[in-house]
Amino acid sequence: MSGLYLSRGLFPHEFLRPTVQFILDTQQPSGEIPWFDGGYADPWDHVEAAMGLTVGGEYEAARRAYAWLQRMQLEDGSWWASYRREEIDNCERRESNFVAYIATGLWHYFLVTGDRDFLLAMWPVVDRAISFVLSLQTGHGEIHWAVDADGTPKGDALVTGCSSIYKSLECGINIAHTLQQQRPQWRVARSALGHALRHKPERFDRTWASKSRYSMDWFYRCWRGFIPVGKPRRGWPPAGMNSSRINWVVAARNNSPG
Repeated sequence: MSGLYLSRGLFPHEFLRPTVQFILDTQQPSGEIPWFDGGYADPWDHVEAAMGLTVGGEYEAARRAYAWLQRMQLEDGSWWASYRREEIDNCERRESNFVAYIATGLWHYFLVTGDRDFLLAMWPVVDRAISFVLSLQTGHGEIHWAVDADGTPKGDALVTGCSSIYKSLECGINIAHTLQQQRPQWRVARSALGHALRHKPERFDRTWASKSRYSMDWFYRCWRGFIPVGKPRRGWPPAGMNSSRINWVVAARNNSPG
């Protein structure tokens, strides 16, 4: 079964078509993709849905989704936590992993389509977004999970959020390299973030109860390669957890509503 659905060149179009059609039906004329009809859109899940459109071959709809983010981006490169029909739905915070994720979506779009012109057109959006995110990185390497309404950092970091950012930085670096844009500071920042995730657990969950018991705190790390798969770690997957099981969990997460 995994060979049929996951191997390169073997793609279950008929299996995924209902999901792709649901995203198309939910997408607003503006390009915004809410969680469901009448719901709100957040930047992270909006990008996930745009990636789904790309996988489904709906490239024009995916471009409209990214163009919506381009229009809604704030001057500092961020987005609010959620929107509803192009109006701000949650103006209490802006989340760093939400903001960074556009780099992942656009790199995915480029890998699928090879559309360098669109990647180039969206480069300023990625550049501003990553710059905003890295402005929230501390000297210890972790990145604040959010800023409040007036731009003040929330003063703590999430393992899951920072793991997502780590991947988005990789994608941003790949985009910069492809477009011959020099951003050496992104590589330095990514290295520092990876070091914090691997070696500085005390820099996370400082102001709330530890989230290590939640699955996302371990599978995001394994997915990004921070924990040697199969090695027991207290609070992490038991011995015997292999990469195929990790990928199954991630696939389930990425096909969930949020």
